[in-house]
Amino acid sequence: MRGIYKAIELEFNMKIHIVSMLVVIFTGIWLKIEPIEWLFIILAIAVVLIAETLNTAIENITDVLFKERDEQARNIKDISSGAVLLASIFAAIVGVIIFVPKVITFF
Repeated sequence: MRGIYKAIELEFNMKIHIVSMLVVIFTGIWLKIEPIEWLFIILAIAVVLIAETLNTAIENITDVLFKERDEQARNIKDISSGAVLLASIFAAIVGVIIFVPKVITFF
């Protein structure tokens, strides 16, 4: 649990993911999404949070191993942040597929 708290405390992006997660959960409750849709939403949230947590760990390890600017360190950080981007794109697609039709029919 300490690692999760540290990631939230130290990483601004993790705070954004947590706020986004809460917005998605409350929106899902408000729109009364189906149980199978909840499974996909929970999966998408988990994938993003796991990716961001691993990215934070990789960046911290890289900072310890490379004391000065280094092209290899830059590549490591870019690749790990790319994983977070891919996870976020996946989550956005899941959100659009589930929420857009419900919002359209709601209005």
